[in-house]
Amino acid sequence: MQYKMLIIKGDHRRQEEGELFLQEQGVLSYEVISGDAIDNLKEGGFIWDAIDEDVLEVDVNRFELKAYFDSSQEEERLAIKRRAEEMGFEVEEGDVPDQDWANDWKSYFHPISIDEGLTIVPSWEDHEPKEGEEIIILDPGMAFGSGNHATSYLCSRYLREYIKPGDTVIDIGCGSGILSLVAVKSGAEKVIAVDLDPQCMIATEENAIKNNMLDSIDIREGDLFSVVKESADVVVSNIFAEVIIGMLHDVKGHVKLDGIYIASGILKEKLQDVKDALEREGFELLDDKTDGDWSAVAARRLD
Repeated sequence: MQYKMLIIKGDHRRQEEGELFLQEQGVLSYEVISGDAIDNLKEGGFIWDAIDEDVLEVDVNRFELKAYFDSSQEEERLAIKRRAEEMGFEVEEGDVPDQDWANDWKSYFHPISIDEGLTIVPSWEDHEPKEGEEIIILDPGMAFGSGNHATSYLCSRYLREYIKPGDTVIDIGCGSGILSLVAVKSGAEKVIAVDLDPQCMIATEENAIKNNMLDSIDIREGDLFSVVKESADVVVSNIFAEVIIGMLHDVKGHVKLDGIYIASGILKEKLQDVKDALEREGFELLDDKTDGDWSAVAARRLD
């Protein structure tokens, strides 16, 4: 399907007015390019796997709002363009290239080496493993988590380091199931994979089947504290720092004495907050790592 793009531009002080205008016109989904949007990214308002570097070069004194319309919305698009111009906004329009939006993102995802013994391979790529190298076949589908993002990579490295043969693992917010798969490859006998999103249940099950791990991964939809009563040798979560801190007291009850808690999804400037919270809850800090803007921490439950 062909789409046309409408771009509303202006001084950054009118950004809120521009967004309100679009919403009043019934346009509830649009792209925002502004200094505020970049600040939100840096402050952890969103998590992203890839970002166009051009976005980071935006003029902080300007804003752009991009809305997309298909061929059946041409009359609506032209009416919004006219009203925006009457309000004094700068307006541009253009055609959107016909693309396979559902598959274009795959060009950014290639085999990822976790360590010398384990590589994550997208299901649509061929990869001949080297001697001694194990692979995980992964298709993220509609669920977050390719292993490519720094947070998933850091968690995977810690799983490889701390899991012992026969361990049980709880994966909080399993997404595509990537960390559950890494846990099994690292020696875990049983993994409980938990997420609130039904799409994550589908993706995790499909990836477990692809890797012949379904017997080792117990997939549960819902909130951790509602659907999991067990404790584990290793608990891993890849979520925001604020969420980690808020649920830490309850998570502790799911970590066995002397067990390991691995936490990632932490913006590096919030790492100390998470470490302080872990120590308050009686965890011993073992290690922390930072990759770009993101950090992870591993800790042992002492009491």
